[in-house]
Amino acid sequence: MAQLAVRATLALAKRTTGAVLSAPAATRSFATEASPEDYGYYPDPLEHATGREKKMLLARLAGDDRYEPKVYYRAEATTKAKPNLVPSHFDERIVGCMCEPDSGHVNFMTIRKGAPKRCECGHWFRAVDADPESV
Repeated sequence: MAQLAVRATLALAKRTTGAVLSAPAATRSFATEASPEDYGYYPDPLEHATGREKKMLLARLAGDDRYEPKVYYRAEATTKAKPNLVPSHFDERIVGCMCEPDSGHVNFMTIRKGAPKRCECGHWFRAVDADPESV
């Protein structure tokens, strides 16, 4: 409806003055990167962290890596009598085994202290008591 009114107005102006009226071209602004001077700098994550997260960040800054995931390489040949030993402070531990060297898939399983557990690839794992100093 509004388009018809605009067309009628333009046609009337053309007939009376002989000139063509045109609407201003629409301009579109584009997004730019925000300047830190305009909005302030990003806050330090340590200032906003609380509880466990802050404890982990402070430990990482101090060089303590107890909260970081650890990579253990399994033995070439393992048996039920001689499994891969995985240190644990708890009765259970989640272990990820990369069954094939070039595989992108990790096979996760829960192992318990005392009884060895076999992975799908045939390797054996057992949780043992971790060093108390590593807490």
